Amino acid sequence: MRLKAAGVTAVSTALALAFAVGTLVTPASAGSVPKGSGQQLPAYLQGYRQGQLLCPGAALTGKVSVAIVDPMTATTDAPGDCTLSDMKAANPGTTFLAYLNIGAMRDAEPWNGVFRNSCADTATSEGRQFAVTTPNPKVAVNEDGFASYPGYSYLTVADLSPAYADACAATARTILTTDAQRGTTNAPAARFDGIFLDDASMSPSHGQDMVDVGQWGPWASDDAYGKALIAAVQRFDATLTRTLGRDVPVAVNLGVYPAWSNQVDLATELAATGSVDFALREHVVSNGTGRPAPLVDLEQATAAYRAITAAGMPVVEHDYSVPLRELPAAAYRQGGDIGSSAPCLRDGFGARASVVAAGKARRVLDHRMTLGHLLQTRTVSARQMTATLSQAEPTCQDNAWDDDANFETVTTVSVAASDPQVTALTKAVTGGAYATVGPVTLSGVNVVKLSNGSVVAVNTTNLTRSVSAYGKTLTVPGRSATIG
Repeated sequence: MRLKAAGVTAVSTALALAFAVGTLVTPASAGSVPKGSGQQLPAYLQGYRQGQLLCPGAALTGKVSVAIVDPMTATTDAPGDCTLSDMKAANPGTTFLAYLNIGAMRDAEPWNGVFRNSCADTATSEGRQFAVTTPNPKVAVNEDGFASYPGYSYLTVADLSPAYADACAATARTILTTDAQRGTTNAPAARFDGIFLDDASMSPSHGQDMVDVGQWGPWASDDAYGKALIAAVQRFDATLTRTLGRDVPVAVNLGVYPAWSNQVDLATELAATGSVDFALREHVVSNGTGRPAPLVDLEQATAAYRAITAAGMPVVEHDYSVPLRELPAAAYRQGGDIGSSAPCLRDGFGARASVVAAGKARRVLDHRMTLGHLLQTRTVSARQMTATLSQAEPTCQDNAWDDDANFETVTTVSVAASDPQVTALTKAVTGGAYATVGPVTLSGVNVVKLSNGSVVAVNTTNLTRSVSAYGKTLTVPGRSATIG
């Protein structure tokens, strides 16, 4: 539930401390604001075993304000894994949210016990009673005959009914009230602080919006789906609060088309319920393989995220770092799409060193652009926004169950925080800076003056530009940002 001005419980207070932006006076209706101190940002580490980045002595330990991880982080899924208990002891200032998909279900994995990431188990009647069926031939269907997402046949679309929302809340309650398993240290038993709901979309999305494929499922239209999702999230939060007897941090992975006013209106309706602490937005400046978002998309995102944040649900911008694949180093030029057809980078690839160097440089510049876009999107009425620490998806990374042939491991940090511009941009983000003057657009570079007196420039072209505005001259690499 979104934090209130008074009467906040201990758990909500912890989230508020992790998310508060200094002493800024925020609107009475505003949600809590994801932000840490110094160089801390939220991190979306839901990918398989990415939570291991927060183990004692790991690369992100002490560097994350809010961690979104799979519930199985509470178990010893792989040999030598630390667990949530170890992580919380090593990261006392971090709030841990357990990932749970509200839009779709899957078969539970019994070895994870109660720490599953599906609201209901589709291997049993528990989950199948909430499954959606449809005669619409344009909708993906899995082997059980239930509606699914294209390319994700292991998922079953949920009906979003009140009974389903209650089942989802019951699953979350079990996760939140169960101690994590003992890990690699003698850390005391620990529990998750809150829940992160994936696939909280304002329409069916995944290429299956009704405006494109026709009506399907129990919803009359795309907007009807969005309203059902809003009702499910609101009921989920209220049920969880009532059954636990305390306020619980709840965040969502918000699916919304910024260019569609009806979608933005639905998102602001969700914000107004007071059920959500913050909304993650994926693929802000580029998609997962680095294909850049057009300028018009960036402008539409800016307008939408300001409106959603001002309505009381702070938006958290999230972009994935590009994967490392067996491609020429030139493929990692700014603005290029890395794609997904080339093999993952393996230890024996001859040009490995040049690919790694180019990939790391690209990741830093991409992250700078995300941070720059966030700073330019923040305004006095929408300054509760923030951004995550970018991390590559684990598709091309080794973990405990692989053959160790991939070059990059799942516990490798994608972005070098030591980069001076990453450090400066992050400091402005965590310090609560927001746009006060601008933007001025010069040769494809948007320049804005911030509340802390700094100037931030975001380059939407693929070429390095040098611009002068507000008394500063800044050099900005292609598809990146510079602050000064």
